[in-house]
Amino acid sequence: MSFVNAIKSGFRNYVTFKGRASRSEFWWWTLFAVLVQSATSIIDDTVNSIASLALLLPGIAVNVRRLHDTNRRGTWLIWPLITLVVGIVSFVLFAVAASLDLAKSSEWDLENAVQGAPVAFVVVGGVALLATLVLGLLNLSFTLMKSDPEMNRFGPPPPPRSL
Repeated sequence: MSFVNAIKSGFRNYVTFKGRASRSEFWWWTLFAVLVQSATSIIDDTVNSIASLALLLPGIAVNVRRLHDTNRRGTWLIWPLITLVVGIVSFVLFAVAASLDLAKSSEWDLENAVQGAPVAFVVVGGVALLATLVLGLLNLSFTLMKSDPEMNRFGPPPPPRSL
């Protein structure tokens, strides 16, 4: 699929989460989105925000269809986000617990406050952020895989590549 055809397909299938997208369609769309984001960030923050919103749904849709092309569910996109949220919440809870311990003590001693705060928050947060990295890399590897050449549960393979 060519660059122009990938852009047309991305907008034509704006919120189509069914079916499959070839590797070339996904990566041409990704290049297009990066170029648009780069260009609009130079122009104005408001224009960049509008462009980001306009490209968000088709970007998610083409990513889901790309996962379908490798015979995987689109829910693979959600797992890194969930683990990222768990990691952030854990670190925030640790910071709140540490600050509450600081507020209770008569002297301001960061070492004592950190020792009093539940270290489990840091452990859970660290594991969650590591899982975010691993799942993100796994999703990247899925987008790099060759298409499943046969019919799969998400439909027939994308049309053959043409220039």
